[in-house]
Order: sequence, then C-alpha cells, then structure tokens
Amino acid sequence: MRSSLVTLLFVSAIVLAACGGPSADLEYLDSRAKPNLEIPPDLTLVKVDSDFELPAIFSADGTGSGNKIPVLASVESIKLKGHSDFYWLSIDESAENLYQLVKEFWASEGFTLAMDEPVIGIMKTHWVFNKEGGKDEDKSFLAKIFGSNELASSQDQFITRIARDGGTATSQIYISHRGTEYEPEGLLATSKNDDDRRIDWKFRASEPELEVEMLSRLMLYLGLRQLEVDQQLAKIKLFAPRASIHTDYAEDETYILVKDEITRTWYRTLHQIERLNLEVISADLSKRLTSITGVMLVETDIEIEVDTSGFFSFSPNIEIVKMQVKLVVSEESHEITRISMETTQGDTENSAEGVEFLTLLYQYMK
Repeated sequence: MRSSLVTLLFVSAIVLAACGGPSADLEYLDSRAKPNLEIPPDLTLVKVDSDFELPAIFSADGTGSGNKIPVLASVESIKLKGHSDFYWLSIDESAENLYQLVKEFWASEGFTLAMDEPVIGIMKTHWVFNKEGGKDEDKSFLAKIFGSNELASSQDQFITRIARDGGTATSQIYISHRGTEYEPEGLLATSKNDDDRRIDWKFRASEPELEVEMLSRLMLYLGLRQLEVDQQLAKIKLFAPRASIHTDYAEDETYILVKDEITRTWYRTLHQIERLNLEVISADLSKRLTSITGVMLVETDIEIEVDTSGFFSFSPNIEIVKMQVKLVVSEESHEITRISMETTQGDTENSAEGVEFLTLLYQYMK
C-alpha cells in the first residue's frame, strides 16, 4: 500500500513538471525570421541598360522581340548606300551566310516565301493581302506607316536579291517592293456574295519608302541600333537625273544611257523591272577580259499577236501573247552604261511596242 502511494506521487510530480514548462505557443511568438539565402553572384539578374534594349520597331509581342544579340559578328560592316529612290545594303559577309540570315529575317517579320533560290540569291515573299475592316491589333507595320484606309484593299510583296560585289568579300542586298490595289466593279445590289463582284487589280505607284523601311529593319535585325540606322539614312544624298533616252535613226535603234557604272546600273534595272511587276525570265551578267555585259530576258505586259501555226498549216493560228524582249546592258565607259533592246532571236528590237516598253523603263530609271 505504501509503495503504491509513493509511485502515484512520483507520477504526479512528473506530470506537473511537464505542464509547468514553456508554452509551445510562446516559443512560436518569440521566434525571429532569419535572412533569406543569398543568390550566388553569377545567378543574380543583370541590370538592364541601353545595351540590352530592343530596337524601337520591334513590338513586345512580335516574333522578333527575343532577338537582342546581333546575328553578325561585326555590325560595323553594315553600310546603307543609295541614290535618290534606290537603296541597298553593303555588308562584309559572304552571300551564302547572308542568304540564310535574310531568310530568317523575313520569317521574323511574318512573311512566307513564294520563291526561295539560294543558288542565285533571290527570294520573293508571298503577296500579303490587306482586307478591309481589319482589327487595330492585327495591323502590320505597313498599316502603321500608312493609314488603314490606304491599305484596306491592297496587296504587297517584297523581292530580295543578294549578290557578291566583284572579287571582294563584300555582298550587296537589294529589296524591291511591289504593291497593288483593287477597285470592285459590277457589284450586284441584291447580293452579298463576293463572287458576284469583279475585282480589277491595279499596280500602285512605286513606293521606295517601303524598301528603305525594310532595309532599315534588316539592319536592326542584323545588329545595328536605331540611332546608327538613322545616322546612315541622314548621310544618303540625292543625285541628279541619271538616265537619258536616245534614238539612233541610222541604225533604227532606241536605247538608254545611264550615268553610272555597269554593275550598279544592272541591279538598278532589275530593281525597276520588279517594281513594274514584270517577270525576269533570265538574267546573266558576264565579265569578259576587258568589259562586262549583261543580258536579261523580260516578259512585258504588252500583248501582241503571234502566228503559231506550223509549217504545214493551211491557215494561220493567231494567239495573243505577252511580248518578250532582251535587255542588253553594256559599258559605254567606266561611268556610262548603255541599255539597248533585242528580240528573242537576237535582232535589234525597234517595234513600236518595244520602244513603248523602253520608254516606260526610262521613266523609272531617270
């Protein structure tokens, strides 16, 4: 009995001692937060300064917004050159390397390619159709340059040519723009179907400012900053009229003389033909021992009648086809280039239709 009482008292003492200890709640209230673990130095965020900022033309949600690092090792080699309404880029880089970069540039701008010819250095975007009533957030950069009404019913396309500059490591990039607009005619008053209207597409006047815009965006894509691009644009000087048209009545030949060296005239001619939306079927600029001569076969928009009947046919078979001419670009001197015409058979082209085409080309070349 006595031992049981002693045991009971011992257990009670232990319980009382436990209850009298510090409260768990008090321990929680008295606790202090310790400093967070420091981030290692090489994992801390870099302070963003002007060197990390995006070019102003890229939107925050654009496909090119993540391209902060120049894609060329030496951006100092990018030079904008031009004469009046004709501009191009001169870059100390191989044409092969630039071709892929330019292709990626068009993709970053949201364009897909209808022509992709790396061997000859030509790429052409698909026509971009600008519908009426587009949402503001869907506007392309074209709609930001011009009002939405001007682009409500139009198409735009860009053609890029990348060429080596002689025997040097420098390459040249040319971008030409062509645009169309339409006027709906014959809309039935009782129909809402677009198929009931006849759409006449008409080519818009040449817009060199769009070509300069794309060249500027390409310079930014390759690594230049907006201030550097603006400085190069400011250095471009306007030239006096460069071309004149002549007629040699003794030879019954009409030709154009351009006050420029032949290589530049060659690419300017290609540039203007593309602006006219004419197809260049073939183009070859050949360098001989003492001179350079270029020949390009162009399909004009002039329709002519051609007899396609065979030798043994008893009656003519007249077809309406588009006239084709050969433009021969040759050196008159180091600073003067001549543009003359030949038929597809190699004879002098002196028809009224041929002179009409050459006169139109002169209006764009002068």
